[in-house]
Amino acid sequence: GQLVLLVPGGALDLQVTKVKLVPQVSQVLQGMGLSEVMVKSPMSAFTAVLATPYPAVGTPIKFDQIVYNAENHYDAESGIFTCQVPGVYYFSYSIHVNGAHALVALYKNGQPIMFTYDEYNKGFLDQMSGSAVLLLDEQDTVYVQIPDEEANGVFAAENVHCSFSGFLIAST
Repeated sequence: GQLVLLVPGGALDLQVTKVKLVPQVSQVLQGMGLSEVMVKSPMSAFTAVLATPYPAVGTPIKFDQIVYNAENHYDAESGIFTCQVPGVYYFSYSIHVNGAHALVALYKNGQPIMFTYDEYNKGFLDQMSGSAVLLLDEQDTVYVQIPDEEANGVFAAENVHCSFSGFLIAST
């Protein structure tokens, strides 16, 4: 037999993790014919890509082609990830640059957390990337945005994708 403990949270997609029990609990479970306990852990992850060049300035970039978003915590229509599972997250983005310098920022709750800049060289397709580990509470938002008209060389095409990803490292 097997005992399954559920984490409260409603419609969260969950992954299964084995847990080590204190000897007293383990003995009680073994007496009930149960050999191991499985605890379901909350999940949150997404990857989305952009295939349209020169997105709008001053608004979240809409990475609108979904690679993975099973929990639907990333909104492709707005370009915004909204935290449903409080915890420590890893976010990354990869951006192509063509035609002009490029500046992007990773935002948390409307405030830039970090900036990435590329000084464009004519005739070349450049690439820039950034990543960060962030502590998020429920309903916190995270997105990538071009903050400045002067540096909008963000380039994408059918086979030249920019990407934005994030995943939960550990819930809190």
